[in-house]
Amino acid sequence: MSDPDCGICAGDVPPLIGQVLTGTGLTLDQAGKRLVAGEPVAGLTPVQLRLVEDYAERL
Repeated sequence: MSDPDCGICAGDVPPLIGQVLTGTGLTLDQAGKRLVAGEPVAGLTPVQLRLVEDYAERL
């Protein structure tokens, strides 16, 4: 019998749904642009912050 909460994000809310950073009300693009502009991007999980940093590097 397998545990239903196994694997990636097991039972956790995913950090990104489509282009929206879960729980922030921001899209990846909006957060990336804020980061590049030196504006604060509060409320991100460590995984979300890494996604935004990677995205911002490509802007």
